[in-house]
Amino acid sequence: MKRPGGAVAVSGGILLSRIAGLLREAVVRGRLGLGVAGSAYSAALRVPNLLQNLLGEGVLSGSFIPVYSAMVDEDPKAGGRLAGAVASFLFLVTTGLVVLGVVFADAIGSVLLVGVGDETTDLAVELIRIMTPGVGLLVLSAWSLGVLNSHRKFFLAYASPVLWNATQIIVVSAAAVGVVDRDVAVRVAWAVTVGAGLQFLVQLPAVRRANAYIRPNLEFGTPAFHDFLRRLGPVILGRGSAQISAFVDLVLAGLLAISAIGALAAAQVLYLLPISLFAMSVAAAELPELSRENDHLALERRLSSGLIRIGFFVSFTSVVYLFAGTRVVAAVYSIVPRSTFGSDDIFVVALVLGGYTLGLMAVATSRLIQNVFYALGDTATPAGAAIYRFSISAVVAIAVMFQFEQLFVYDGVITGFDRLLAPLQPLSQSIRDSSNAPLRLGAVGLALGAAIGAWTEFWLLRRRLIERLGRRSLTNGNWKSLVLPTAVSGLLLLLLLPVTRWAPAGVDLMLSAGPAGILYIWVSHRQGIEEATKMVRFFSRPTT
Repeated sequence: MKRPGGAVAVSGGILLSRIAGLLREAVVRGRLGLGVAGSAYSAALRVPNLLQNLLGEGVLSGSFIPVYSAMVDEDPKAGGRLAGAVASFLFLVTTGLVVLGVVFADAIGSVLLVGVGDETTDLAVELIRIMTPGVGLLVLSAWSLGVLNSHRKFFLAYASPVLWNATQIIVVSAAAVGVVDRDVAVRVAWAVTVGAGLQFLVQLPAVRRANAYIRPNLEFGTPAFHDFLRRLGPVILGRGSAQISAFVDLVLAGLLAISAIGALAAAQVLYLLPISLFAMSVAAAELPELSRENDHLALERRLSSGLIRIGFFVSFTSVVYLFAGTRVVAAVYSIVPRSTFGSDDIFVVALVLGGYTLGLMAVATSRLIQNVFYALGDTATPAGAAIYRFSISAVVAIAVMFQFEQLFVYDGVITGFDRLLAPLQPLSQSIRDSSNAPLRLGAVGLALGAAIGAWTEFWLLRRRLIERLGRRSLTNGNWKSLVLPTAVSGLLLLLLLPVTRWAPAGVDLMLSAGPAGILYIWVSHRQGIEEATKMVRFFSRPTT
């Protein structure tokens, strides 16, 4: 039986990790800004992030965990041999990729930042060479997470990235006021690699305690390892769709103003927060149990319960991001010491975040639906849906991003609407590379493309799941009950935003979103949403 604290442990670990991640983003990106150093850092970090997510936790959750979880209870020794073989395989693959990344960093930078000025590209190449060796360590850290999750040991695995984030925070915080942005970016790159090593090493003792039979080996011919490999390719497409889409967005952003890369990265951190905290916590806790479950009715019950839990948290988060996005961005990026974020930077990042938020619910629920297919041994369906997702995202983005690029922000006002019907082409190189020109909104078009692609993926997964398990697999939940609390809390938030404008950044967000959140929980409780009822009971119980 699954311990009831599984999702709580995942949520707790992810919460600590994401708080550290937000602080890292606030400190690092607030220091580097949306200019040359900030854009180069964002581009360079995307390379290790892409490889880590394609070979790390997202992929291993769909290829390694189902196989390992199904066998470790009955035969820990065989499970240990599989885990050791997978670790050796990942080490060999990532070592090769690290060597290629370091040797061909110039070519990677040229492709990644096509159309970007030489100063940004040169710095990004230097950062790629420094960061890439940490990829193997991040992948092995994700392997450790897979082992611990299968043994229902969730907290440490999801909290360990705190060390990765803390290393970067310490490095930036220690940089003196006179240190130029380029040197700060180089120091942070070294911190990325060192932090990756710390993140892996802190999990090793727990892995050895979980299964003493785990040893590195080259037993690549076993049926269990072949099952892992069979799942691996399709899962890379399915689980890695968000990262591949973000990578494509980064390449396309190179055709826009230099601030687009930094604005996308800053918005993506906030956009991915609820996905990690709510969708991943539920999906990660459920996957080992779904993999052990042979009853389709039990799968349906777990799916419906999980989707409602995800929907409850993501609905209100979406309301806050859409209606109070500038308050959220300001609370994260403008309040740290030596922040370079101005009011226009905050406004642009908030608009990009709003575009991403339109697809937030689709991405969050798709994460759990994918796990059902992986538990059923079907890796092809999520892979096919993912291909449609990033194809649609790219097509839509290309169709609208140059038009949005005609718009720019000056003193908090969007201008340039008369240029929206201009020919579909990039701005001149001099305008795109200028660090003094008004901020452009082309990144918003990229975010809208991502949102449309996310809903495409969701509807494809939904249709296939109904064919596989029946319509009730997605209709047993109390979805309609979320409409009223979402609507009334959103209305209250809109009413409070002008009233709380006087308060400092961060405080204004709490004064407006806090009461709206309380109302959301109370109305959801009255509507019979289980998660809200648990929260009401927790806070209303008498103290002793």
